[in-house]
Amino acid sequence: MSIHIFWDNSNIWLVGRNVCQQKEPSDENSFRIHFSNLFDFVVDNRKVDYAFVGGSIPPHSDLLWQRFENLGINVKTQERGQSSGGEVAVDEIIQLQMANQVLDVNPPGVIVLLTGDGSGYNNDQGFIKQLERAHKHGWQIEVVSWDLGCNRLLKRFAENNGVYRTLESVYNKVTFINNKRWAM
Repeated sequence: MSIHIFWDNSNIWLVGRNVCQQKEPSDENSFRIHFSNLFDFVVDNRKVDYAFVGGSIPPHSDLLWQRFENLGINVKTQERGQSSGGEVAVDEIIQLQMANQVLDVNPPGVIVLLTGDGSGYNNDQGFIKQLERAHKHGWQIEVVSWDLGCNRLLKRFAENNGVYRTLESVYNKVTFINNKRWAM
């Protein structure tokens, strides 16, 4: 069965940095995600029909998005909010792409979501609601997240309706400390 990957880059990176603070104190400023290793972990030798990552536009000198595109991942970035400096509508872009795949792809496959974000659920919004909709349309569900920052409702939904995969178990494989520790 084909997989359709949706990657919330900011959530995976920010929570990973917090995991780093626990595992490798004082190295969190040099914390990095090894994108191809994380992608390989998520794919797990399965056929990828679609992969999408959403995030904020990094500094012009950062080649982050080119790395994603080199892995065959569709990329959509958003400007940061002028007044807040925070992300604007990144989650919604990812959720729209999820909804489009649910509506456009037949037969359904497996949605693999990389995030720990479960906000909006009580207002009929957010990633959990999108996963519920996908599940009702016959899609299999898989959530890949850091336990440290995964919303309990998101984790419970994945465990009860599909698969939940923790990133802590592969921390040393999918992360590295710049100029100190390489990914294994």
